[in-house]
Amino acid sequence: MIVREFVVAEGREEDFGKVFGPEGIWSELLRRSAEYLGTDCRLEAEAERRYRVTDYWLSHESFEDFRRQYQLEYEKFSRLIASENLVERETLLGSFYRGGSDFDEGIDLVPS
Repeated sequence: MIVREFVVAEGREEDFGKVFGPEGIWSELLRRSAEYLGTDCRLEAEAERRYRVTDYWLSHESFEDFRRQYQLEYEKFSRLIASENLVERETLLGSFYRGGSDFDEGIDLVPS
């Protein structure tokens, strides 16, 4: 999983949800990979307009393969978000993947 924190521009919260929500433009782009498992977008602090977005992948290599294969589309998406002034700040909080082969929630997570 890849976890990022966003501070959304004032008044743009609904637009942010349309872009980064489970059925948003971001998920639509990521769904091009068969190894993409989904996205969770949660409001962490309403007063601060702070959201946490978690993208779930089968493996770290899955995401890296996606980024290589769809680099132009990925960069185009990043430029679009920047030009729309949707986000005041984006912070990568980390990338974590299961160390073993089982899929128990929260067990054996290791940084990428």
